[in-house]
Amino acid sequence: MGKPPEKAKSTTLQLENVNLTPALTEEVERQIGPLVSQQAKGQVVSRVVAMMLSEKFSGPIAHPRHLREYEEILSGSAERIVTMAENEQNHNIDMESRIVQAEIDDRKRGMNYGLVAICLLIVLGFVSGFWGNNTLAGMLLFGGFAGVAGIFINGRLNKSDKEE
Repeated sequence: MGKPPEKAKSTTLQLENVNLTPALTEEVERQIGPLVSQQAKGQVVSRVVAMMLSEKFSGPIAHPRHLREYEEILSGSAERIVTMAENEQNHNIDMESRIVQAEIDDRKRGMNYGLVAICLLIVLGFVSGFWGNNTLAGMLLFGGFAGVAGIFINGRLNKSDKEE
């Protein structure tokens, strides 16, 4: 059912190897004392304390302790890992800048093409009206002005949506 007392002693030795604080271990033992059998107490205490002292690390480079261990295994490896992380970060920044600039250029190009198209419609409307084709002139001018009005209305609606 439970571990023999010798196994519990080895678990306690594992706790000492992980540099767990004795005060924390004693407090966990005191709190779970009546709830757990003596045979399983050492293993339960070690698992609870290990879980409480677990360390999480997130970042672009390895944990400092791991970097130190890499350096011990292979001299200069910590510097290489940090340099690799810096290069990766610089690459990401460069790519984001390129993406943003490409989106800006695309929008500017679209606005320029739209301006040319609307101006062309208006000019063709005036030319066809000058030549006497009032129906075509009205359609072209209405299309040009409706396009401009649509852009302004759509721009206002999108701006108010972003502000909310």
